[in-house]
Amino acid sequence: MGTLEERIQALEDRDEIRELTARYCHAVVRKDGPALAGMFCEDGEMRMGETVMRGREELLDGYSGPALTDIAPKPFIQNHVIELDGDRASGLCSAELRLVQDGEAYTAAGHYEDEYRRVDGTWKFASRNFVVYHWVPLSRGWA
Repeated sequence: MGTLEERIQALEDRDEIRELTARYCHAVVRKDGPALAGMFCEDGEMRMGETVMRGREELLDGYSGPALTDIAPKPFIQNHVIELDGDRASGLCSAELRLVQDGEAYTAAGHYEDEYRRVDGTWKFASRNFVVYHWVPLSRGWA
């Protein structure tokens, strides 16, 4: 079970990681590419299907480009599970998205497979992999 200090540290670590994922969602809504790229380690990676961004420069370009700005996604995160291992952690969280693509409302859902790393006392994404369950026009529905 660990000492009281270790248990408190684990609570703080989990809370900081949850805060990181919440800040990520808010930065996506604001279309804040620099903030999003800054949430990753220097060698961080974001993957969604065939799209992969590696390193701070690619992350900044990707989060500042049309993939984010043209569809205006609104992400919602839930069911966050975090496994801690010192200055590293892994996590899984469900995600729902509302977005506009080509002038049409869409709904999407999936989950993030995350790896986190503490860098200079701050938790950052080492990697994120978004696994898509569905990405369909709202008028069509997902069933």
